Amino acid sequence: MSLDPTTIEVGEEIPVWTREGTLEHWNRFAAVNYEFAGHHMDDTVGRHEGFSGAFIMAPFSHAYLHALLRQWAGEDSWIQTVDMRLKNPLFRGRTLLAGGTVTAVRRESGELLVDLDVWQHDDQGGVLGTGTATVVVPLAV
Repeated sequence: MSLDPTTIEVGEEIPVWTREGTLEHWNRFAAVNYEFAGHHMDDTVGRHEGFSGAFIMAPFSHAYLHALLRQWAGEDSWIQTVDMRLKNPLFRGRTLLAGGTVTAVRRESGELLVDLDVWQHDDQGGVLGTGTATVVVPLAV
């Protein structure tokens, strides 16, 4: 299923996407990317480095924005850009919430380009990251 390009409007809030901050999720990501740093797997190491415990890998946090956009945009659309600035990490045991707001809609070369402001927070209201994204929605020919 894909977005209906006739219904996308500036100001539209896309549905919030969530993911639990678990070592199981992080371990799978670490295995694929060979990123077994102690501060991602061990609360003691995270605390030793000045954090409150183990925390998510930055590229994984960024990948979660792609998951948010893919779920919202559907199979026929594609993600052109995602630019995120991390503010704080997601800690083990917390829940990541991601969302966005449509800021512009424009037609180019037979496609609809949708610009968004995107964000990530944790379940305690902490800002994890903010940024922008552009999603391309094909127009029916």
